[in-house]
Amino acid sequence: MRFLLLLLLACTGVVLAQADNDFSLNDGKIRFRVPAAWTAIMEKSDGNPQAIVFQVPDPAASGTEDTATITVKTRQLNSPADFAEAMQNELLLSKAQSGYESVTADGNVHRYFVLRGKTRYEVRDRFVLIGTIAAQVRCQRPLLAATSKEWTSTWDSGCSRVSASVQ
Repeated sequence: MRFLLLLLLACTGVVLAQADNDFSLNDGKIRFRVPAAWTAIMEKSDGNPQAIVFQVPDPAASGTEDTATITVKTRQLNSPADFAEAMQNELLLSKAQSGYESVTADGNVHRYFVLRGKTRYEVRDRFVLIGTIAAQVRCQRPLLAATSKEWTSTWDSGCSRVSASVQ
């Protein structure tokens, strides 16, 4: 009996450690999940576009102005045919950033580097069309020497989970 209780507590801990919070934009038409440890630091949930920005704590960035963020942004389009143009406009905005350097652009995913002040950032944009709503998930993090491989792995996994959860 004690074994079952310990097993139940262990499983509960794993579930809670991986718990996500649900968010939505566009009056619930776009839904997504974000790791519970990530804090929403900005939200614009009216008008067009709409967005929620989440801060992802990195101990290496403590005491600096650098921060890792995930942004989920939506734009209501007139028709699905406008999606390619919306993606192209976002790409042009990316290219206009200081220190822009493209890594890859695979279909609806665009990876690149930019400079924010003196810090180089890795940015990953993923675009998806849901009905007539263009959704963009932007994962951006400062490339700091003190950032651990474990944190980077958790970051990559969380970014992928958020992107995959957009519906």
